[in-house]
This record gives sequence, structure tokens and C-alpha cells, in this order.
Amino acid sequence: MEYKQSEKQAVLDAIKNCSSSLSFDNLKATTGLGFMELSTLIGLLVKENRILVRFNHAKDKSYLYKSSGEALYARFKDLLFLHRGKERKVAFYASELCISPKYLTAVVKECSGKTPTEWINETAIWEIEYMLCHTQSSIKEIVNELKFPNLSFFGKYFKAHKGMSPKYYRTAYLNTQLSSL
Repeated sequence: MEYKQSEKQAVLDAIKNCSSSLSFDNLKATTGLGFMELSTLIGLLVKENRILVRFNHAKDKSYLYKSSGEALYARFKDLLFLHRGKERKVAFYASELCISPKYLTAVVKECSGKTPTEWINETAIWEIEYMLCHTQSSIKEIVNELKFPNLSFFGKYFKAHKGMSPKYYRTAYLNTQLSSL
């Protein structure tokens, strides 16, 4: 997924114009972007060295959520952002949260309407797309960085989600970038 310069600038403007403590929810409200889009844009801005992110984890955030399920869902999203495609098994996230995969699936599905597997795959695909389009890393380097078992599995995984090979995707992106100049 390609983000326009205006979307990046909207996030930067929202950060600059923040008069009080900045939160992810405030950024979402200000920019009108969803969780995954905003997370990805923040990741892009960090990688481009345009912003520095410092996390301030309150000791007790439970008061921010209506239910323990919502708090658990928020912790799951934090883990997704932290691991960005490197961990693709529900069992890993459940283990990190000290709950069963079945319970994690039930909570995430209830809170978001999507399963953890859908969130994990979306996050992995967005990270792969970013790396294909915005880095000079070879496909083999991407495979290694994102902890795929081998190049063949990576190609099948990407093609199953995007309908084309990673190499073709990168070539198509570069061609559209060149034609827009």
C-alpha cells in the first residue's frame, strides 16, 4: 500500500500541532486514519528519520478501556506494531499475553471484527510492501529479516495475499513511480 506525501504530512502536522501530551488515539482522531494505516505511516516516518518515537507506558492503563477484552485487544495491537510481520503465529502473541490462542481469537474477533490471523497477515503484508517499495533490500534479505523459512514460502505467502510475486510487485511499483515523474 502506497501512502501519499499528503498523508505523511497530515501525521507530521498533527504531531507538531499537539499542544498537550500526544497519544495514538489523538492522532487517529486528528488524521482520520485507521489503526493500521496510522501505524504504518508512523513506521515510515521513523524509518525516514523524520520523527523519533518515545513510548510512555502508564503503569495502569486499564481505566482507559471499557472492558478487560478491549485492554487485551490494545495490548495485542501493540505487540503487532512491535513485531511488524516478523512473528506470524497466533500462538506467539497469545503466549506473550499469557492467554490461550483460542481466547485471544475470541477477544480480538469481538473487539475488531477480524481474527488475529487476519491482523497478523495484514501487518506482515504491509511491512513486506514497504520493504519492497521503499528499501534497496533484496528479496532474500527481506525473507531473512522477516523470518520466513525460505524464499519459496515467502513468494507463495505474498502471492496468496497480493496476487503477484514480490519481484513483480516491486517492478510494478517502480514503474508507476517512474511514470509519475
